[in-house]
Amino acid sequence: MSKQSSNLLNLTQAAEAVGITRKTLYSHIDKGLVSVTRQNGKRYVDVSELIRNYGSVSLPEEKVNAVTRSQTKHGDDAILAMQRELVELRKLIEKQQLLLEDKQQTEQLRELMTGLQNERDVATQELEKVKAELEAERKKGFWSKLFNG
Repeated sequence: MSKQSSNLLNLTQAAEAVGITRKTLYSHIDKGLVSVTRQNGKRYVDVSELIRNYGSVSLPEEKVNAVTRSQTKHGDDAILAMQRELVELRKLIEKQQLLLEDKQQTEQLRELMTGLQNERDVATQELEKVKAELEAERKKGFWSKLFNG
């Protein structure tokens, strides 16, 4: 079993694992109920195929350990990949939060600038009004200022 996957059982092991005879297993294979894998001219059944078809599977001790080791290694790799992805996602979220904060600060500055421009416009109008009144006062004659004002 050196070249085959640790999840594959020969037909004898597969039949024993699910508690049926080899003859019954052959029948299920011939009817297309159970899929087999061919390696070096021999037929093997994947443990997942047995579980799919028969539910409960009782594996020989060395098979349980081999399958568990294989799944654990795959699981560890998957966990590491997910942890790396999580770190990257956290970095992206942090960048997005900084961009959002920058956007909010920019919006606040824009509002402040608009308020200051409005105040400047009002002050400019007041100044123009005062200038116009002063100019009107300057144009009045001496007697007009003295008697009307």
